[in-house]
Amino acid sequence: MPPKIQAAPGATCLGVLKHPAIGIRIPELFLPGILGAYKQRNVAGELMLSFGRETAPEKVIRAKPGVWEITRGHTGTSIKKYMTLGAREAQKAGVTVEIEADHLIVIGSSTAAVQRIAGYHAEARISPEELKKSLEYNRMAVDEAVATGLVGCFTTDTSDLFWLEADRLSDDRVRRLFAERFKPEAAKKLLRRYRTKRTFRAPGGKSVSVTISPLQAMRMALKFHHSLKINAQVYRYCKKKLGRKPFSFEISLDETADTTSPRETLFYLTEWKAMGLPCHYFAPNIGFEKRADYKGDMTELEKRTRQHHAIAQSVSGALLSIHSGSGTTPYSGKGKNTYEAILAATGGQVKYKISGVYYELLLELLAALPPRSEGRKLYNHIFDAVLKLVKAEVRQGGPLAQPLLIQQLNKYARQVARNPKKKRDSRADFFRFNSYLALNMRDGKGKRYFRDALVQYVKGDKVFRAQFDEQVKALTLRLIDGMHFADNL
Repeated sequence: MPPKIQAAPGATCLGVLKHPAIGIRIPELFLPGILGAYKQRNVAGELMLSFGRETAPEKVIRAKPGVWEITRGHTGTSIKKYMTLGAREAQKAGVTVEIEADHLIVIGSSTAAVQRIAGYHAEARISPEELKKSLEYNRMAVDEAVATGLVGCFTTDTSDLFWLEADRLSDDRVRRLFAERFKPEAAKKLLRRYRTKRTFRAPGGKSVSVTISPLQAMRMALKFHHSLKINAQVYRYCKKKLGRKPFSFEISLDETADTTSPRETLFYLTEWKAMGLPCHYFAPNIGFEKRADYKGDMTELEKRTRQHHAIAQSVSGALLSIHSGSGTTPYSGKGKNTYEAILAATGGQVKYKISGVYYELLLELLAALPPRSEGRKLYNHIFDAVLKLVKAEVRQGGPLAQPLLIQQLNKYARQVARNPKKKRDSRADFFRFNSYLALNMRDGKGKRYFRDALVQYVKGDKVFRAQFDEQVKALTLRLIDGMHFADNL
């Protein structure tokens, strides 16, 4: 178990502590407002980027255009840069932070990883060659993170290795395959772990009970075995590289097509513990969608979250980590009463992640500038470039051309036809889900011209810079206050 936090400015390992975790896609622009909010509310929080999508090793960031997919390291911010810059600025601001290596994802391609964000899940098993390549890439990313001497947490995602077919097998087929794939002694020990109903204490004097039948245990063993095995390999690699240096470890099951059941949380964490491995944060799919307010039943959300929280706390001593935490706009949180439901379910002992909403906020503020201003012209160029790129992807059948994108483009076209003022709408779905592509658009020399232009404009316009910093700070404070993270040190 990581040690208790040492409340000193700069980077540390937070251990198991309720806190916000925020993605710093363009750290040069986002850090002042975020750290200002942390400082104002006496918050120790995380600074992070997704290793499978947003950031990448310097080798990848500096490679010639076309060597890697445009979705790989699409912020143009390397692992080394965001970690060192985040730690340095936190030190200067007098703020305690944890630098997280978020979403070490084992998947066939970064494009597939990005498509998950839009809600597109292709049910295809990763090949042995793809698995090997993905693990090699993740090891390279871990190496760079460890070399900074700053990383305090790793989050993994091996949900692409779930064998989803197991959920559709007949009972007899499950029994036969389980007998074939698990040695008798290992099978006996596994089933013994689920012989009785388990009851777990939950906040507010409530309790949660879960029963896993032998057949259900066999089915989940088939479904999760490969994911658990590879996840353990990633954990052990992180442990080997860090040696005696403390770090926390988070397991994410969030980016799946379906919500995670309490039985699945109990099974996954029980098997993880049976391997003698620690889990400090656990991220099930609680029904949240990326970049959308939660519209479901709040009573059900609270009940579902309470179940996962009670299980994670009892089995592993872990806090829940809430992913997909951003809402429909930078101002909506995750929708009315959503924070309250999570707080009631967890007693406030929770980690909560947001990232892309800060970039959305930047683009919205640029879009609101006067038509002839330099900032508005820059926004227009970005919008048009993204629209041109995704249209070409659809026309050419490129890797980003999936059904949801086509629907979003058609919806945008209809909106503009009905109301020409909707042209270049910053909240058009296709743009909200694909505007990140602009940050990795490059010229022949490798220059990320839109990313560079954004940094140059914001830093060069004192009035806009002050407005943007205040808006970033206000967005961060809404999360801190909404989730009761103040004074968590």
